[in-house]
Amino acid sequence: MLRATLKTLLAHRLRLGLTACAVALGVAFMAGTFILTATIRHGVDDLFTTAASGTDVIVRPAVSDATSGRPMVPASLLGQVRSVAGVALADGTVTDRAGIVDRDGGILGGRVGIGTSWPDDPPLATRYPLRQGRPPAGPGEVAIDAASARRAGLRVGDQVRVVVHGAARPFTISALVGFGHADGPGPVSLIAFDTSTAQRLFGRTSGFDELDLKARPGTTASALRERVAAVLPQGTEAVVAASAAASQAEDLRGGLGFLTNGLLAFALISLFVGAFIIWNTFSILVAQRTRELALLRALGASRRQVMRSVLLEAGIVGAVASAAGLGLGVLAAGGLQALLRGAGIDLPSSGLELPAGSAAIAVATGIAITVAAAVAPAHRATRIAPVAALRDATPSRRPFSTRRLVAGVALLAAGTATLLFGLLGHVSHGAVVVGVAALAVFVGATVLGPLLAGPLSWAIGAPLRWLPARTGRLARDNAMRNPKRTAATAAALMVGLALVSASAVLDASIKQAADRAIDRGSKADLFVQAADTDTGLDPALARAVAGQPGVAVVSEQREAEATIAGSRFQRVDGIDPASVGQVADLQVRSGSLAALAGPDAMLVSSPTAAAHHWTIGSRVPIHFDGTGTRSFEVAGTFAGKGAFADYLLGLDTFSRASGRTTDSMLMIKAAAGQAGAVRTRVSPLLGAYPGAKLLDQNGFKRSASATLDQILNLMTALLALAVLIALLGIVNTLALSVVERTRELGLLRAMGMRRAHLGAMVACEAVIIAVLGALLGTGLGLGLGSALADALTGGMGPVSVTVPTTRLVVYVVAAAAAGVLAAIAPARRAAKLDMLAAITTE
Repeated sequence: MLRATLKTLLAHRLRLGLTACAVALGVAFMAGTFILTATIRHGVDDLFTTAASGTDVIVRPAVSDATSGRPMVPASLLGQVRSVAGVALADGTVTDRAGIVDRDGGILGGRVGIGTSWPDDPPLATRYPLRQGRPPAGPGEVAIDAASARRAGLRVGDQVRVVVHGAARPFTISALVGFGHADGPGPVSLIAFDTSTAQRLFGRTSGFDELDLKARPGTTASALRERVAAVLPQGTEAVVAASAAASQAEDLRGGLGFLTNGLLAFALISLFVGAFIIWNTFSILVAQRTRELALLRALGASRRQVMRSVLLEAGIVGAVASAAGLGLGVLAAGGLQALLRGAGIDLPSSGLELPAGSAAIAVATGIAITVAAAVAPAHRATRIAPVAALRDATPSRRPFSTRRLVAGVALLAAGTATLLFGLLGHVSHGAVVVGVAALAVFVGATVLGPLLAGPLSWAIGAPLRWLPARTGRLARDNAMRNPKRTAATAAALMVGLALVSASAVLDASIKQAADRAIDRGSKADLFVQAADTDTGLDPALARAVAGQPGVAVVSEQREAEATIAGSRFQRVDGIDPASVGQVADLQVRSGSLAALAGPDAMLVSSPTAAAHHWTIGSRVPIHFDGTGTRSFEVAGTFAGKGAFADYLLGLDTFSRASGRTTDSMLMIKAAAGQAGAVRTRVSPLLGAYPGAKLLDQNGFKRSASATLDQILNLMTALLALAVLIALLGIVNTLALSVVERTRELGLLRAMGMRRAHLGAMVACEAVIIAVLGALLGTGLGLGLGSALADALTGGMGPVSVTVPTTRLVVYVVAAAAAGVLAAIAPARRAAKLDMLAAITTE
C-alpha cells in the first residue's frame, strides 16, 4: 500500500501541485508572522539593552498610585548618590520626544523620535558612539543619529530644525552618532542635547528622569544597587540597569502583542481558506479514482488501509508544502514589514530570525490542517465497494437534504447569536468568542452551500446562455451538475470576500456615524490638529490663536492612552470644561461639565458607563504609563462623543495624571461671519509647528476618514492572500474537472464544437463559481459588518449601517474577472485535448 500511495502521488503530482501551493502560502504567512514577531522581539530587546549600556544602576522615581504628574528625581540627589561607596560615575538624564524637520517641512520619517540629554561623563556616553564631530555644547547645538542624517541629507555643521512639544526650534548639528552597534535606534530618530538645554526644553529644570550610575571595578551592579537604595529618599528607587531594560522591553513587547496576534489571525484565515481547497481536491480525486480504489479493495486492501493511504497522501502533500512555506516565510516577513511600514507602523527590528519552536508550530499546523481536511474524503474512499471496479463512476444528482438544511441553519443561528453576544455582551476574551462565532457562521454557510449552489448557478449563468455554441448554457449545466463541488470551490472565495466586505461595511458605517456625530455635536468653525499626539502643540499656540481678531473661543484638547478596567490602549481626553461647551455639544446625560473642575472627576460616555455598570460616584482606576495609577470618580455621563474619547478629564487633571502638557487639537469658534478671516490669520501661526493642519469641519471629517481608510487598506491587503488562495482553488477545481470530463470534452469536439468555444465554456464555468463565491461572501460580509458596526458605533448615536454599494459591486465584478484569469490554464488545456484520444479515454 505504501508503494501504491507513492506511485499515486507521483501520478497526480500536477493535480496536487496547486493544493500544495495553497498550503505553502498559508504556512508562509504564519511563518512570516513568527519571523516578524521574533525579529521585533529581538529588536526591542536590543533597543533597551543598548539604551542601558555603560550603566550599571539606575535611580528613578518610584511610580505609585499616589503619583501626580510626571515624576522626577530631584537634582539635589545627584551629589548625594555620587558620594556612595562603589559609585565611579553618576549623571542625570532627561528623555522625551523630539523630531527632525525634513526639507519638505514635515517630520522626518513621519513621526517624532527620541530626545535625550548627552551624558557629561564619556564612559556613560558609550551607547552613543561618535561617528563624526563632537558632543553638543550650549543651547544651539544638537547631535543626531547617523541613520537619520543619511535619510535627511544632513552633515555636521548643517542647520536643522528640531520639534519639541510641537514647536520647531533651530539648532546646529555638532555630531553624528550611532546607537550601540547600529547607526540609529531603528525606525525613529535620536536627537541629543546638552543636559541643561534638554532640561529646559523638556520642562525638567528642577530634576531628572533618572540618574545613571557606573560602578567602580570590583563592585557588582547588585551590590551597588543595595548601597544606593539605602540612602534614597521616599519616592525614588534604585534598580539594576540590565533588569530595568529587560522589564521595559517586556512591557513594550506586551503592548505589541495585539499586532502580532492580529497578523497570526490573518495567517490562520488563509490556512482556513486553504482547507476548503484541500477538502475539495481530495474529494474530486477520490471520486476520479473510484475504479482504482475499488480494484485495491478487490485485491485485498482493507478499509483501514485505503483510509491510511489517502491520509498519507495528504500528510506528504502537507509536509512538502509546509516545508516550502517555511522557506517562503522569510519573504513573507519582509513583505509584512513593508506593509506595516506603509501603514505608518514602523517597528524596531534587527536581522530576521525564526525560532525552532515557531518553525515547528508553522509546519505542524500546515500538516495538521491538510490531513484534517482530507479526513472526510478519506472516509468516503473507504465506503467504495470492490464491485465499483466493474462500472464507470458517474456523478449523480443527490436529492434535497433536509438534514443539511437543518444543520446549516442551526450553525448559522448559533454563530450569529454567539457573535452578537460576544460583541454586545462585554464578555471576557470577547475577541475569541467573536472569532469562534464567525467560524460557526462560515461553516454554517458552507453546509448550506450545496443547497444554494444549484439555484444561484442557474441565476448567475442565465445571462451567459446567449453566448454562441451554447457555451454559456453548458457551463451553467456543468456548475449545476455537481452542486457540492461547486459550493466547496466557491466557499473558499466566500470566506475571503466575506471578511473583505465586512471590513468595507464597517469602515463605511463608522465613517458615516463619525461624520453624523461631528455634524450634530461640533460647534467649532476650525480645527488645528497636531501632526501626531506625541508631537503635540505647545499651549502657547492656543494663546496666540485666542489673541487673533475675530476669534470668539479656543478650546484645547489633549489625549493619551491608558489602561482602564483591564483594557489597554484606551484613549483618554483632557478638555477645558469652561470652554468646551461653546465649541461642542457633549449632550451630558447626568452630572455636569462643571464637575470636571474637581481634582479627580471624570466624565464617561453613556454606552461605556452602562457596559461597566458605572454610575455617578463610581471609582475607576486609570493607569498611565510613566506616571502610574490614579483613581477617578465618575462625575457624569455624556452621549455626544463626536471627536472625543469615551473618558474625559479636566485639562489640569489630565496633565497631572498623564504628564502630557501639549495639546493634540484646538477647536476654534469664530465670531459671526469671521470664519474665513480667522483662517487667514491663524494659518501663519502654524509655521513653527511642522505637520500641524488647519481644517474646517469638512476637512476635519476627511482627516478622520483617511485614518479609517488606511486601516481598511491594511486589512484588505492582509486578506488578499486568502483571496489569492481561493482563486488557486478555482484553478485546481477546473483543472481536475477537465481531467474528469476528458471523454465528454472529446465528444463535444467530435460533434463540432471549436477549440475557442470549449475554452469559453470552461471560462464561463469559472465565472459562475467566482461570482457565486462573491455573492455569498458579500452577503455574509454585509451581515458581519452590520453586526460589528452596531457594536462599535453604539456610542455615536443611532446606528445606521452604511453599505458601500459601489465597493461591493466592484468586489463582485473583480471576482468575475479573477474567475476568467483562473480559467486560462484549464481552458487552454481543454482546448488542446486531442479529439480521438479524449473519446477513447477510460
